[in-house]
Amino acid sequence: MPKFSVLKLARGLSQVFRPVELTDIDGRYHAFIVRYSGDYITHAHDKDEFVYILEGSLVVEMEGREIEVRQGEALLVPAGVKHRPRCRNNALGLVVETKGLQKQMDPQV
Repeated sequence: MPKFSVLKLARGLSQVFRPVELTDIDGRYHAFIVRYSGDYITHAHDKDEFVYILEGSLVVEMEGREIEVRQGEALLVPAGVKHRPRCRNNALGLVVETKGLQKQMDPQV
């Protein structure tokens, strides 16, 4: 696979909360990019989810707390933990997780 600019691809995303897969990892995992804006629904996954913020910042409601994740920072959301991403402006993220965890759900803005 040739190299590519993750940030350039992410900046080209027009729809929020609609992940675009970048690559498959060992057939079990995948990495995708996503544009955040507004509030997403509270949800949980059966496996861990790793979120790295490429640009902007994101607030994640998790376990009764609000955790701000800024550009260049990452957050590991443990399996089974309910969480809700919220974004006042726009943010771009790189997410790595087990395949099949990501479901298309409409944000509640």
